[in-house]
Amino acid sequence: MKCNDTRGVITMFDNENGMTMVELLVVCVIISIAFMGLVAIFPLGMQNINDSRMRTVATGLAQERMEELLDLRTSNADLNTGDHTDPDNPVRSTFNRFWSVTDNTPVADMKQIEVRVTYPHGSTTRDVSVVAYMRS
Repeated sequence: MKCNDTRGVITMFDNENGMTMVELLVVCVIISIAFMGLVAIFPLGMQNINDSRMRTVATGLAQERMEELLDLRTSNADLNTGDHTDPDNPVRSTFNRFWSVTDNTPVADMKQIEVRVTYPHGSTTRDVSVVAYMRS
């Protein structure tokens, strides 16, 4: 025999009609804190992206000049021993390119060529170097 009498049975959702204001405020505070944490990360990310872009351009400029130097004959004035400055400085209005040539390094009848490109990074300066060797 079935009993259809439901008196005295309390269901779990009888007394809940929705969220209370306190619950709503707690959720809003949690979401706000999470959102503010994410917003604080964006400037750092943009700074890292800009630094990577500047380093990539500087590396490209150093490699470009190195290829030009390696294509020259060893009697060219740009391959004389000593420090040299790019006459186009500042290159692309931001980067300064320099190179130095050292004879008999690392062995006799070899030239070490180091191209260095500097660029601003906030209140400091960063640089990228590329080194190659060629027979004298």
